Amino acid sequence: MPDLNKKANSSGFAFRWWALLAIIMIILCLPPSLAMAAERIRKPAVAGYFYPRDKEGLKKTVDDFISNVKQKQTTGKIIGLMSPHAGYVFSGQAAAYAYRQIKDRNYDTVVIIGPSHRAYIKGASVGNWDAYATPLGKVTVNKEIVDDLLSIGEPFHFIKEAHTSEHCIETQIPFLQRVLGNFDIVPILMGIPSLRYCKEISKTLSVVVGKRNVLFVASSDMSHYPDYSNANKVDRKTLSLIEKFDPELVLNSEAESLAKGIPNLSTTLCGLSSVVTVMMTVKQLGANVVKILHYANSGDVSVHGSRERRRVVGYGAVAFYKK
Repeated sequence: MPDLNKKANSSGFAFRWWALLAIIMIILCLPPSLAMAAERIRKPAVAGYFYPRDKEGLKKTVDDFISNVKQKQTTGKIIGLMSPHAGYVFSGQAAAYAYRQIKDRNYDTVVIIGPSHRAYIKGASVGNWDAYATPLGKVTVNKEIVDDLLSIGEPFHFIKEAHTSEHCIETQIPFLQRVLGNFDIVPILMGIPSLRYCKEISKTLSVVVGKRNVLFVASSDMSHYPDYSNANKVDRKTLSLIEKFDPELVLNSEAESLAKGIPNLSTTLCGLSSVVTVMMTVKQLGANVVKILHYANSGDVSVHGSRERRRVVGYGAVAFYKK
């Protein structure tokens, strides 16, 4: 009489083997977008809008911007940068002035701090992803630093919806990918400017990064929507205050500028909190010199043969370094 138990066990093993094989094949055939979701990858949100979607086109765009910068690199140790985050056609050349300063230098981690344009944030939202993706590839998120920050609690949180469609961090990454070798990132979004939060966040960051070789990037455009002439005046004033390396002076200056009643002026630094926080942090880490690298605004850019100068946005590039 046949051994029915043995037969059943054999059939069960074969079924489980084929089921396992089928699962593996399904995983291998998943579309890249689903695979990214499984890996907690923050997918590009503005590729094809703010910058080219295809890899080679993006490489050429960024490399051309960088090669247009003839300014020499500072000999000091650069600890922080301020870089704009608008569409590359308008702000890419200004951003290149910042990133040319760190070309071929070495950093283990880049902490990118920018303003949340679409979600309310109290304090800071730390991007708890495995990596950020751009058409140039993936950049790993430093989970050790992210976990350390999130374990503290207030003022650090992770608000996923604040990051998924936000452009201010994403637009910095292709430049970093073209000028640096191996590095990881810590993506941080901040809310409405607050001296208390800027101080708390900067103090914590300066402790958490420890002795790592870290670069801080403040992602920020400058004045929004005055005419060309007023934008130049307002932005030159803001840059002169940044050059004084007094974060509180910069924080308080926006209210003073807005009180002047300049037509259409809605902000002097859309990433005011990120700029102030980076200034505070890099000072604590030894930066003692500010260098204004470049200024331009959208009115300097010709689109389809014309320049719009009635309502413009300003773009500045700044380096903070240790002499």
